[in-house]
Amino acid sequence: MKTELIISLGDLFNLLFKGTRPVDQILQDTLANIVMVTYLLSKRLGISFKEIDYKIKEKIKDGIEEDHSVERWYGDLSNLKNYLDNRE
Repeated sequence: MKTELIISLGDLFNLLFKGTRPVDQILQDTLANIVMVTYLLSKRLGISFKEIDYKIKEKIKDGIEEDHSVERWYGDLSNLKNYLDNRE
C-alpha cells in the first residue's frame, strides 16, 4: 500500500507537469486513488476511518482559525468544511 501511494503521488506530479485539466478522467482517478489508499493505509496502521475523518475536520478548523493562505485567498477550507458537514 505504501508503494501504491508513492506511485500515485508520482503519477499526480507527472500529470500536473504535463498540464492535465481538472476534467481529465486520469487526474480524477489518480486523486481518488490517493485518498482511498491513504484511508486504507491508516486502517493498516491502526487508525480508524472515523479517526481520520475527525483529524481532517480538526485540521480544516485549525486552518480556518489560523487564516491559512489557501483559506484567505480562495476560501477552500471553508468550502471543504461545508462539503463535509453537508455530506453526513
